[in-house]
Amino acid sequence: MELKLVYRGLRQVSDWALRFYSEIYVDGQENVPRDGPLIIASCHHNEILDIATLSVTTPHGRPVCFWAKSTMFKNPLVRAILLSSGSIPVARNPNNTPVAAEQPTQPQTSSANEALFRETFKALDREEVIGVFPEGTSYTEPGIAQVKDGASRAALEYVVWAKETKGGQKKKVQIVPVGIVYTDKSQYQSRVCVRWGKPIDVEAFAQEQISKDEASAHEINSRPLIKALSAEVEKRMLDLTINAPDWDTLYAVEAARDILWDDKERIPASHFVWISQNLISLFTDPHAAPSITKAKQSLLRYHSLLYYTNTSHGSLWGILPDPSTRPTRAGALRIFFRQLFITLLHPRFVLFLPTLPLHIPAYVTGLVGDRLLGNPEEEETHAQFKAVLGGVAAAAAYAGVTRFIVQQLIQGTPGVLARVKSPAFLGSALRSIWAAGRWFFLGDNGLSGKARAAVGVFGIFYATSYVLSHWHNYWVDSNYKQLKRLIASWKLLLGTFSPRSSDLHGEQLARYTVPYIPPPNPFIKPRDTSEGTIARASSPRAPAVSSRKLIRPLLEARSEATRSLWSFLVDSKYLRGLVTARMKGEPWMQVGPAT
Repeated sequence: MELKLVYRGLRQVSDWALRFYSEIYVDGQENVPRDGPLIIASCHHNEILDIATLSVTTPHGRPVCFWAKSTMFKNPLVRAILLSSGSIPVARNPNNTPVAAEQPTQPQTSSANEALFRETFKALDREEVIGVFPEGTSYTEPGIAQVKDGASRAALEYVVWAKETKGGQKKKVQIVPVGIVYTDKSQYQSRVCVRWGKPIDVEAFAQEQISKDEASAHEINSRPLIKALSAEVEKRMLDLTINAPDWDTLYAVEAARDILWDDKERIPASHFVWISQNLISLFTDPHAAPSITKAKQSLLRYHSLLYYTNTSHGSLWGILPDPSTRPTRAGALRIFFRQLFITLLHPRFVLFLPTLPLHIPAYVTGLVGDRLLGNPEEEETHAQFKAVLGGVAAAAAYAGVTRFIVQQLIQGTPGVLARVKSPAFLGSALRSIWAAGRWFFLGDNGLSGKARAAVGVFGIFYATSYVLSHWHNYWVDSNYKQLKRLIASWKLLLGTFSPRSSDLHGEQLARYTVPYIPPPNPFIKPRDTSEGTIARASSPRAPAVSSRKLIRPLLEARSEATRSLWSFLVDSKYLRGLVTARMKGEPWMQVGPAT
């Protein structure tokens, strides 16, 4: 019972943390069995929020025993929480292992691995769920960079263990691959797509592989079978996620996707991965039209300028839909004041305003915490600090409101409620609620009175948190999008009013037209090919510059990227109804190879 209680508590905290995002879309729940031993093999591109996502979205509410870095167990308090929630320590090997060809044929088991597999086997024997991130680390790359053998080896070793100690498996162990895709993982109020893949029957897979190569007579837990199962897991994870061969392709596709759909947040979450991957296929087609070169260069230039002006295409499109428009100073002024009036006078802001002051500390705490603790070179580190620290600050604000209400109840003065003008039936209901609340604090100072007061405080805190958080979350998304449009209009105004001589040109501008590429993760091994090891290139971040110096080049880049993209799409053999759908104004368009 302790395991479930602790886990459920952490799962509730995870649910609160995931409110950092506006939508959690889940697909493929039917692929997860209700019972039986199960290993979840998920991609890992967003630190602890990946763990939170799996905890919240695992079908049938099944608790997950995660493999966790052994270094996290050094702190006694953290260790107690992790062990009570079912986590299993794993000693992560840094990027200094020999390549596969240099490793011994039979896997060598260290004492740490023995403990890991022992606890894993016990959990699987209890028909529990094991959560594994087979990539071995959290990272930011244009696609899945590596899949290690841990999950596959544990599954195959369990089959052997069950036969030797139990006479066989009571229920077949399965591996379910999971793809977690973020539309913009470090961005507040972006979205998450969770895709559960088809399960792999581990023993059946092993027997099938053995039957294909009977001459080798492999054992179920032999290295070739472990590698084959890992390859199958990797293949299925690739099918569930977005994967580009390099950063330039991914950036070009992101810019193209934004232009085609005006704003990526308008793409239904159910289509986001499919559309993105098909666009990647379009831009990596070796037989693509020659116009792809110009299109890709223009898209990369536009993507880079968006990055360095800290502006999204959706916000720019929201204030300036026509990419050929170059607003005059008067036009930019009209756009800004229009956005200002929409921001402040729209009913959605009026309804959002009562909860805004309470949540400002959460916004500030999340941003400051991310600035102090996040690694600017590792995008995967940012969202966790914003979500967790912002959530702590919001909880503190709710506790302050709870304290105020409790003080009023103890004093017996309804305070501001007495001055609220409301219909008779509503006033009567409020008075009844007030009287019920006072009951918790009218007892004696004995043990029963203190217990009743504690229940009252907890109940008020829960009700206050529920109402204020849901009220805030209902209105924050639309208001946040409008705020971004207002900020974009302010940048447009500053850029338009700035003299042309202040704009960057030539070599000064060139560094801001090359997309930033983060340095490689030290725990990711470069891939080996027939041509040798491929070392990934990186592109340093250009020095900070005022966005007003880049606004005019940004507008020119958007216009050129739009023209080049549509020219390429018209020439492309991959085009399937895209232009027609665009001209008809359909809400979303199909992108894929021509049939």
